[in-house]
Amino acid sequence: MAKQLLQILALWTFVIGIVQCCPKQCSCHDRYGNHVAACAYKDLREVPVGLPSNVSSVILSSNKIKFLKSKSFINVTQATALYLARNEMVTIERGTLAPLTQLLILDISSNKIVNFPWEDLVNLTALHILKINNNEMVNLPMDAFSTLEDMRFLHINNNKFTTIVQGTFSALSYLSHLQIFDNPFACSCSLEWLRDWISTTKISVPELTSIVCDTPENLKGMMVTNITKLDCEAPAVTVTSQPNIDESDLYEGVMVILNCVTKGSPTPQVSWEVTVGNQNYMFPLPSTGEMNDKPINDKTTRNRFLVFRNGSLIIPRLSEKENGNYSCTAVNDLGKAESGVKVVLTVSPGTSSSTPGFSPPAESITLTLLTILISSGIIHLSLGDMESTWIS
Repeated sequence: MAKQLLQILALWTFVIGIVQCCPKQCSCHDRYGNHVAACAYKDLREVPVGLPSNVSSVILSSNKIKFLKSKSFINVTQATALYLARNEMVTIERGTLAPLTQLLILDISSNKIVNFPWEDLVNLTALHILKINNNEMVNLPMDAFSTLEDMRFLHINNNKFTTIVQGTFSALSYLSHLQIFDNPFACSCSLEWLRDWISTTKISVPELTSIVCDTPENLKGMMVTNITKLDCEAPAVTVTSQPNIDESDLYEGVMVILNCVTKGSPTPQVSWEVTVGNQNYMFPLPSTGEMNDKPINDKTTRNRFLVFRNGSLIIPRLSEKENGNYSCTAVNDLGKAESGVKVVLTVSPGTSSSTPGFSPPAESITLTLLTILISSGIIHLSLGDMESTWIS
């Protein structure tokens, strides 16, 4: 019996030894009660297989790792520190970091990461230190740190962030040190909050002289904390129609002109959205370019709709196929505004002149409205040019 127990114990010891083995490229040891897997400076091109499951600190800095797979750390979920600085990482697969719920320190600085799996941070609620500086990241979601209440040190400097949305740091109740310098900030209305926040926060925000504007050109190189109050106005949209849709019957063949008038500072990005039947069309208005009288949309709609740079949308000849919703949207740094109308054919051809609300034939209305447009300066084409535009 004793012999059998010894055999079982020996087998168990062997199995445990396999489970807790150390990859040959690494050095595994205990340091101050922590189980450390030291794998730095080994020219590794991927995360080594066989890291001890009870490891506390995984040190993979200064290697040649270019890609992290989603299962790279699935067997080391007790790790409290992960060091991946100074590798050649471009991509981190979604889900790679999510299992590491015990992490206190995550350092992936000095790599080439463009797209970071921000959603993985939701699980890392224990994080105290996060270093993602010196990378190529462009987008920083407002909710990136929404669950990281215990964060103390955050380094996002030396990336490609052009803006930081207000509220990005709101959840970081214990944050004491924030590095955001050396990012190419676009100093528009959306960044005014950061100027004011830096001047009032108790959080240490170092190297203010390197927190500067990259655009616009007239502010390039200016410290964000020194930019003056900008002319900022939330977007507003008004849609009018000719004939007035709320007061007029719409005959088949009539021309309908919808005018989208917007305001806001900075100048909003404007687009029309048309939903007719089971079809949906988007017509973004170019923000730059010379104003002219040519429609901006191509002929994919077969000239059912003509959209112009000045915000006008024309339905040259209304039919039941054009019944639907016409919505104009304006977006700038301060928000979004939308307004629209519902266009519905209310009177079909052949209605007698004795019918209440009778209007002239469609062709007559079309010519009348074209005359109004031309005389008011909305468009400058001749009637022949306009007719050829929608007939072709």
